[in-house]
Amino acid sequence: MKAGKSAADSAMYNEAVPMEFTRALLAQARAYRRDVDAILRRARFPFDPLRQGAQTAFVSREQYSRLCVELLRELGDESGGVMPDVQTPVGTTRLIALSMINSSTLAVALRRGIEFNRVCRVRQDAQITNELLVDEQGREATLTYLLGDDAPEVQHSVLCNLAMWMRFSGWLIGQHIDIVSATCAGPRPGFMAGIRHFFPCPVDYEQPLNSVTFSARHLEAELLRDEDDLMEFLKLAPYYVVIEPQASTLSITYRIREIIGDDFRGELPSFEELTGLLNMSARTLRRRLEKEGTSYQRIKDNARRDAAITMLSRQGMTVSEVAEMVGFSDPSAFHRSFKKWTGQSPGSYR
Repeated sequence: MKAGKSAADSAMYNEAVPMEFTRALLAQARAYRRDVDAILRRARFPFDPLRQGAQTAFVSREQYSRLCVELLRELGDESGGVMPDVQTPVGTTRLIALSMINSSTLAVALRRGIEFNRVCRVRQDAQITNELLVDEQGREATLTYLLGDDAPEVQHSVLCNLAMWMRFSGWLIGQHIDIVSATCAGPRPGFMAGIRHFFPCPVDYEQPLNSVTFSARHLEAELLRDEDDLMEFLKLAPYYVVIEPQASTLSITYRIREIIGDDFRGELPSFEELTGLLNMSARTLRRRLEKEGTSYQRIKDNARRDAAITMLSRQGMTVSEVAEMVGFSDPSAFHRSFKKWTGQSPGSYR
């Protein structure tokens, strides 16, 4: 068995927010001609990340969350201005979350959230398509969202908002929800960093709707959180839904990812070895994985995919070197697998 990340490494990763996320918030404030210095003061920020002298590479999750909240208050719009024709008044997200929190299952919670969303908009004449659909086989669920009069160039931001709601949904049930595919009602954006951050999976553009597709098994999951949990979550919600989802140690997927770690140059544990490491029978493990809408093979694939994406964003590593680091001796096999995972070749993704 290979060791996963150390506790210290995990704590550092979970506390650190790369500076580009903070600068993106302030760039949004400037785009709307807001007083950046005033927002920074209200957020108790110790420096201006937009000034040349700011050398810090990271901020804390608390700093990022406070800054995000202050920006949304200043704009008076919890969507951050990405849907200018139909604003989301400050406080709406909290009320939607409260309407969902006491549901019996995730399916009930999402449908309550959809119903709330339809009646809480400032513009009542807006044509909203917001649905939860399940395929005929009951295997895959799709959450859709489209504002009919939104400009095509903002649709990718609307799609990213869907991903944030899936992260919140995962927190509600204590499971990681793997988005297996997505569609965007707008064109492919010129700057792909935002889409890639939320969607390490195939995304089709210029489609009729914005949508995210995931395993329908998650819809059956019971909610594990209560209102007290929600109040604590909301304090750092911008961090959890934008930067890093809050992991649940109750999730079998989380426990397996911890066992796998991030070094794929050797053999990963077999399924039989995994049952021993988790101290459960093969039947119980399969049932737990099925309940979370995943499989051991998918978890391994996603772990390799995530590691490959991180390495491809770095300078100085060739695609062949990345392939070797994530456990592929044959670069062509890595190309095929990466395209299956993300919808793009490693070279195009880079």
